[in-house]
Amino acid sequence: MGANDSHSIGESIRQKLRFTKFADHVTDKAWEYVWMDGLRLEVAKYLNLQANNVVLDIGCGDGWFSIQNALRYPEVRFLGVDLFEAREAEEISRLVGAMNCTFYEMDALNMKIEERIDHVVFYMSLGNICRNTSDLQKLFRNCWKVMKKGGKLLIVEPFEEDFPEQVREKVKDLYKLYKKLGKSRGEDKETILSRAVTLKILVSIGFKILKVMWKKFNWYMNEKEVKEYFEFEKLPFRITDKFWVFDKPKQVTIIVAMK
Repeated sequence: MGANDSHSIGESIRQKLRFTKFADHVTDKAWEYVWMDGLRLEVAKYLNLQANNVVLDIGCGDGWFSIQNALRYPEVRFLGVDLFEAREAEEISRLVGAMNCTFYEMDALNMKIEERIDHVVFYMSLGNICRNTSDLQKLFRNCWKVMKKGGKLLIVEPFEEDFPEQVREKVKDLYKLYKKLGKSRGEDKETILSRAVTLKILVSIGFKILKVMWKKFNWYMNEKEVKEYFEFEKLPFRITDKFWVFDKPKQVTIIVAMK
């Protein structure tokens, strides 16, 4: 296998972080989310990345989309924006040798980007940034302003339509209670958004929808894991034996749009 294939990139990251303060990111349970079956690398192909492209990763969190793809595309620059975890992402990128990444501590809804961007990515971040349709409109208009004509916008997100009907309303209620109790730490806006509404807003701004696809996962959470995730001593209602949350969804929607 070549150094740029998905498996090699994943293993390289795990080896380089296993004896650092970020070792907990590459253990079995955490690695499930960090790696997500190589999905971050898989979906990047829809951007058709070229040398000297600049990719803006909005709500980048620990930077995993940018970092993993920076290792595969060393001639592409990745700019990550996050209000809470940009410094951590910067440190991880240096530890694994992803030198073509730069991360900025910045509010995505009020970001100031000076250069023109080839492509924009939201990888499981819309629900951490936007609370309502007006937030989505503001965010996508800002993207439109900084993007070059013909640039692509890639979204990977667990929308409410991606959750099974039997848990959909309950998971939304748990996030509402989580915020009401003030348990949020940084992700105080986290919510589950509507795919239909998001697509409608993209079109209204002028984006052309190129693809809408889905990726299913085999994972799920039990009651004990759900309580730990939300930091609840007990849940306010009974849940099904198999449950899903924003960070561990049943499936995600993949949207590719073009300016």
